[in-house]
Amino acid sequence: MITFRFEETIGRSAEDVWALAADINRHPEWMGVTEATILSGDSTTIGGHGREVVTMGPFRWVMDFVVTAATPGRRIGWRATGGGPFTGEMALDLEPLGPSLSRASWHGEVQVRGLWRLLTPIMAKEVRAGEAGELQRLKTLAEGSPPANPAGA
Repeated sequence: MITFRFEETIGRSAEDVWALAADINRHPEWMGVTEATILSGDSTTIGGHGREVVTMGPFRWVMDFVVTAATPGRRIGWRATGGGPFTGEMALDLEPLGPSLSRASWHGEVQVRGLWRLLTPIMAKEVRAGEAGELQRLKTLAEGSPPANPAGA
């Protein structure tokens, strides 16, 4: 099993970061995916089901996922449910540090399946580097995006 945990302080409110991270349509802007689509439900509620195209080096996989955690301004999580050589869970936990500052913890675990598991030591390095880059891109994106619109605005 490959595990990862990275933290960043982001110069945006936890609510703004959460709204950005929870929006599946924006995942290609910060995650290691080239396409993202919600298939059923909602990307901001538990049980929402989606599909993303994941790339790793020369490889490309169409992976399904389900939203496993959705607490606005605090936590969003997903579980990979199939379509590639991985299963796993990942979550973004947010802690408000002020009105426009938050601490983000991006963490998870990935299980490599089939013959791919023989490459786990090599893939672990790639996965961890990729996940660290995702959190850094989320920070850059959040700090450069306009604030989320409050409900009803």
